[in-house]
Amino acid sequence: MTSESQMKKLIFALPLALLLGFGAPVAANAAAEAPPTSALPASETANLEALLAASHTGDHTSFDAALASTLGASDASIVEYSTSFVAAGGTLADVTTAHASALTQDAATEGLAALAACEGTSGYTGLYWFGSQVALDSCGTSAFINGVGIAAAGGGVYAAASALTVAGLPAAAVVGVVAAVAALGVGFLNICRDASGTGSIYLNGGSPLAPPTCWGQ
Repeated sequence: MTSESQMKKLIFALPLALLLGFGAPVAANAAAEAPPTSALPASETANLEALLAASHTGDHTSFDAALASTLGASDASIVEYSTSFVAAGGTLADVTTAHASALTQDAATEGLAALAACEGTSGYTGLYWFGSQVALDSCGTSAFINGVGIAAAGGGVYAAASALTVAGLPAAAVVGVVAAVAALGVGFLNICRDASGTGSIYLNGGSPLAPPTCWGQ
């Protein structure tokens, strides 16, 4: 017999699959590739650009707090970003200044506590007509949803951006995707997470042709 959770996943995933499709990434063109326009305040955008420039993705995903500070990121943004970065599965680069050490001293402890039971897959899957798609495992999903919640409550968007960066979303798309999702809130994200047996999601960042959407892994 199909369980209630399986039914929820099927009921939610099938309409989305029909709506969004699973085709190959779209060919390069300006209309399809343009990320959602950032509606973030200039100060938050500047902080995010500095944080992203200090983040290394690939085989070894790491964040350099000292570099972010040098590039102009605020202390508060570095604390929020670094904590979420570790919670989503990233690591912190060796700190080279006492100031950076002070900003990140609690991040590793708080973040690592969330990594005990991560489930699902994580990684950038490609660019589609509905926007850039990234898979977020259960840790990344929780970090991202928590970050969007902080943004909706009037806080920064750095925790949400951090989770997407760790998952491998290209830096050029992060600011626009975070801004677009923050404008919608966490409601649809929670539905996707609840529809997944592992608490992990696929996030579709949106494009000029479609708003941000998601489905459960």
